[in-house]
Amino acid sequence: MIRHLLLLLLLVPGMGPARAEEPPLLPDVALTDHHGQPFSPTALHGRWSLLAIGYTSCPDVCPFVLANLEGVLTELSTRMAPERLPRVVFLAADPARDAPVLLDYMRSFHPDFLGVTGTEAEIDRLVAGVDGTVRREPADAFGHYLVAHSAFVSVIDPEGRVVAKLRPPFEPEPTAATLTGLFRGMPPEG
Repeated sequence: MIRHLLLLLLLVPGMGPARAEEPPLLPDVALTDHHGQPFSPTALHGRWSLLAIGYTSCPDVCPFVLANLEGVLTELSTRMAPERLPRVVFLAADPARDAPVLLDYMRSFHPDFLGVTGTEAEIDRLVAGVDGTVRREPADAFGHYLVAHSAFVSVIDPEGRVVAKLRPPFEPEPTAATLTGLFRGMPPEG
């Protein structure tokens, strides 16, 4: 329990006796989800969310993160009602390659995970809003390229504020315990 509390305090910027400023709100951006429907961060209001940055051609980090988040969600489902589970959102940062395959990619993971993508400019604004990074590398002679990106997961509160960052490896039991404490300690307003 003490370990989880210490981890929680390390994860949540500004938590403690004196809170100087409110956590930042997600920027208003126009994206599209993996079902082809419009998506903006206001869709996350009213429920906790976990936002991961990546791309569908990622050879290692993205599948690892999403698979572990699936385990975290499974563990959380033993601790809370289904309607209280956080949304998991995958921000696909390589729209040229991601958009055509995002639906099939998301089906490889949890059925409730949501994949979103859009223009590079809109994606980059959201990435900056969670204090993340994305760098699309130049293509090689065969047209192959990598996308360097943040590996953390942003924890978004029900008002759309970035309140914490989870860092890998996202082991299901300790991560679920940390998130449960965070969700209980910062209830939605209203």
